[in-house]
Amino acid sequence: MRALAAALAAAALAVTALAGCTPAAEPPATGGGPAGPDASANAAPVTVVAGTRPVERLLAHVVVRQLARSGVAAVVGEPSAQPWEAAGDRRVAVVDSLAMAAEVAPANLAGPVPTPSPSAAASGSATASPSPVGGPSPSGTASPSDPAPASPTGHPTSTGSPTPLPEGVPAPDAVGTTAVVSGHLPAGTEVLGQSEGTLRLQAVTTSATAGLYGLQDVRDLNGLCDRMDVTPRDAGAVEARRLEVLAGCEPARWVDPGRDGPAGDLVRGRADVALLYGTDPAIADDALVPLADPQRILPEGRILFAGSAPSLPGEARSALEQLAGSLSGEQVAELQRLTAGPDVLPADEAAQYWLVSAGLEPAPDGWF
Repeated sequence: MRALAAALAAAALAVTALAGCTPAAEPPATGGGPAGPDASANAAPVTVVAGTRPVERLLAHVVVRQLARSGVAAVVGEPSAQPWEAAGDRRVAVVDSLAMAAEVAPANLAGPVPTPSPSAAASGSATASPSPVGGPSPSGTASPSDPAPASPTGHPTSTGSPTPLPEGVPAPDAVGTTAVVSGHLPAGTEVLGQSEGTLRLQAVTTSATAGLYGLQDVRDLNGLCDRMDVTPRDAGAVEARRLEVLAGCEPARWVDPGRDGPAGDLVRGRADVALLYGTDPAIADDALVPLADPQRILPEGRILFAGSAPSLPGEARSALEQLAGSLSGEQVAELQRLTAGPDVLPADEAAQYWLVSAGLEPAPDGWF
């Protein structure tokens, strides 16, 4: 798909060059100029600041292009590890609400976690995991007491017993996470748009590991995690306690992701379980298995656009809302695909390709 995108984009550029003109709807390739005459009246362009991950940096170019098509001059600002701090007058921040909450309000993101009563644990009166690891093994799976092959990371099968699990308060959903971070935005700024799709944090493993241990639900890790490596370590800083108490999952190690990221670590046997967003295209591309989480032990968030509404042209907010409405889970996954692999398009071309595929920008003549 990315190779096709590159070829189509190259063909479009060639047709434009031969014609000796630029389509009227085409914003400047730098993302810094207006698409219409109204934009020239703006004293200064809007600066769009995103995080440092490749998909966030690409999204900044998408936002700039979307604004330019609405007649609002905009430029891409320097990426920041805390992009929300850049929101302000004529400055729009592209914010991952889960990442922001984990930094500015980790206690709110984790929520209250009950302390299991020793007497309840001893009597077994607490709610136990419905997972198969505590009872007879389903056909073709292993339980903690079975002699079974080592896990992908080389650990032997766990010999521990499942822990009685208490009922806990669900982690924040996307609405709750937005409410948490809204109170930590710079003074005078607000959420101007939020993605249609959510960023749901999920425990993910390989089909081989899921089949070996009969894993379907995150609580099926109960009694197994003490022999498993989980990635990334940063997620463990916020989620470790919830996983330990509410899912019975206290990993042998939290490990830093390798060069290919947490999903690549699963595929290459560097980790047994990874915490990934459900929108990560590697889940489908590498046939990984997300573990169900009906109790919402792990939180969810959204992509937010934050800034000062009074400082922006009226067209800017409607353009951001339109873009946010097109950011479904599938389209967020498509954005991530455009940032990976050996044939990655330049950011401006990738932004154009995504906007065309999302129906927000007409295809140039001769592109399709």
